[in-house]
Amino acid sequence: MTSEADVEGVLAAVLGPGARTDGALPGDGGATVRAVIGAGGERLVVKTAPAGDRPHLLRAARAQAAAGAAGVPVPRTVVARVVAGTQVHVTERVAGLRWSEAHPHADDAVRLAVLAQLGDVLARLRTVAQPGFGELGAFPHPSERAALRERTRGRVPAGWRLDAAERVLDLLDARFDGAGGAVLVHGDLHHASVLVRPAGPGWELAAVLDWDSAWAGPVDADGARAALWHGMPGSPADADDRAAVQQLLWCLEYEDASARHRADTVRLATRLGVPL
Repeated sequence: MTSEADVEGVLAAVLGPGARTDGALPGDGGATVRAVIGAGGERLVVKTAPAGDRPHLLRAARAQAAAGAAGVPVPRTVVARVVAGTQVHVTERVAGLRWSEAHPHADDAVRLAVLAQLGDVLARLRTVAQPGFGELGAFPHPSERAALRERTRGRVPAGWRLDAAERVLDLLDARFDGAGGAVLVHGDLHHASVLVRPAGPGWELAAVLDWDSAWAGPVDADGARAALWHGMPGSPADADDRAAVQQLLWCLEYEDASARHRADTVRLATRLGVPL
């Protein structure tokens, strides 16, 4: 992580003199996230991470731009570069509220409107074809199953979680045959990575955030994972085996101690016949 003593220097190098930190913002995946006021008074979000480490912020910036070109609402990137051994991704700060905070209080009409817009996001991402499966910008895998296994080994913590992930892929990786080709996958699409804003009496989609986990994956990946969350398109009850595998891999990736997370993990492992 970039130390606070170095932050002002990084901001000055990227944004010019006069930019200043306005406070910390929530984030995950290893990046430090700050609200920043630019030299001209513009409201910005700055993500930083050590160069060469996950998350790959410059890769995330390219994924975000590709999604935006396909019509997905995303924050505008101001600059993305490496400065003094630090990755820096600066975007505009979009006004709004995380959908995770808004949807519990939204009525049915508002939920349906936002869900329809999220369905459109999923459809648009499926149009952003990639040359092969795997990490964006890397030499692509011809095999979906090989890319999925490599990504799993890079993201699921060692120990019982990775052992369970390997077992489910040993059992069911024949389901991942590359049908449909590789597309841009957000990789972490849930109700906290969706920003909404007031629209009349309710809310509308303002931006899809947090592209740090984006990759070239299967067309059903984002839909499968989104369906695990309240207020997102789909339902866990509708998951086929492919979706259930992808949902379980996501559960195993995160060390979440909540009762809901544990229940989802056990339910999916039991369905797929994978001992934990």
